[in-house]
Amino acid sequence: MPTREGIDVSHFQNEAGGGGASAIKWARVRNAGVKFAIIKISEKTSKDAFAVRNIADAKAAGLLVGGYHFLRNTASGADQAQAFLNTVSFRSGDLIPSLDIEVIPESPAARAAYVQKAKDWVAAVRSAHNGRWPFIYTRANIWQALGNPTGFGNCPLWLARYSSSPPPIPSGFTSYAIWQFSQSGSVDGVTGKVDENHLAMSFADFRSRYSL
Repeated sequence: MPTREGIDVSHFQNEAGGGGASAIKWARVRNAGVKFAIIKISEKTSKDAFAVRNIADAKAAGLLVGGYHFLRNTASGADQAQAFLNTVSFRSGDLIPSLDIEVIPESPAARAAYVQKAKDWVAAVRSAHNGRWPFIYTRANIWQALGNPTGFGNCPLWLARYSSSPPPIPSGFTSYAIWQFSQSGSVDGVTGKVDENHLAMSFADFRSRYSL
């Protein structure tokens, strides 16, 4: 299996641990060998209930920390970007933001609208972070179902495939930076299952390339 350098979490892990803001024991997570964490910040125009505390506690434990937004098709890309930016302020040394693209709208028109919302989100978040391109999180089959969108090739890729075999690279990208290889990992300090992530490079290179 791939090596696990990082995890990503949302309110689900906090709730599995009893629902308290400190339900994730971040010091134990760090001691288990986890080097970075990407934390859910927002979805549509709502913030994750535990985003701010998770970010603070993960940083305090010494992890490299970033945040992601789950893109929906029921609010504008600009409004969704503002929800993300209003929830947590990422600073120098934090990971660049991430956009989670895993919705497949039913009609071609709705899919095109969803892709445009993704582009608008990227533009707004880049503007707030000195032009840095965010990670795009997706799966190859989702990207294909969305029509293999163009205009995202400068975004580093965070690719999901739950397998021991490397994932196929979606059209428009040349390689992945992060591979989410499991959604059922077990990590000390986290109650229940958690997503596990493998890097395509050394952690030192990852930090250097993708920190703000």
